[in-house]
Amino acid sequence: MNAFQPINVDFDQQSLYNDLMSTDMFDKSFLATVIYTNGRSDYDKDGYFQKYDDVTHYDENRKLIENKYKTFVNYNFTHIPGIPATYDTCYLDTFRGRSPIWHVYDTAWQWKTDTPTSLIDIIGKFDLDYVSCVRLVGQTPPSKGIVHADARYRDNLLYFRNGGVAITLNVSDGGGHLQYRVGDQMHEVDESKYKCWHFDDSMPHCTTEIFSPRVQIRVFGRKKRNE
Repeated sequence: MNAFQPINVDFDQQSLYNDLMSTDMFDKSFLATVIYTNGRSDYDKDGYFQKYDDVTHYDENRKLIENKYKTFVNYNFTHIPGIPATYDTCYLDTFRGRSPIWHVYDTAWQWKTDTPTSLIDIIGKFDLDYVSCVRLVGQTPPSKGIVHADARYRDNLLYFRNGGVAITLNVSDGGGHLQYRVGDQMHEVDESKYKCWHFDDSMPHCTTEIFSPRVQIRVFGRKKRNE
């Protein structure tokens, strides 16, 4: 499977955007940034990407450095009752290091009560065995998406082989492009051309500057076994 692969699903982007924004999800969101070393993201030490030294990040001591440009924020629309980390966290420190929470808790999650039914209905079109973490990956201008990777390559390889999905609903692209690296090759995607796609988020990636809210919903879960 390619790192980026369009998925043919139709939905009303503007209607879903309005429903999502009515939940005040950006006000409830949490920052998603990375550590910088010598002026670069730790996921881009060899300098393949443009140097985003003007984007909010953590320094080597994990002190937050606020800059001209904001970056990604997250908000979870699903959670597991009794496991507080699933409510407002996307990554956990495990014996294997930092791991995405949808790998740690690869099981059915429950929808939060304020989730728009329109979002639930659209995700229902995928007819998954179960849905786990469903989260906002959002930006509000001025913002650039910082260079990062969400998972380790081998972990994602196993996750996908076992039927895991990583689906993006492109609600509003904000005028930015997705940039990602596979090996020594750089790729750029004009997100305005697609409503939905699969993306292997173990690839180092970022977004160019956005000029209006960027609202994307990342959907994780498991395919039905007969697929």
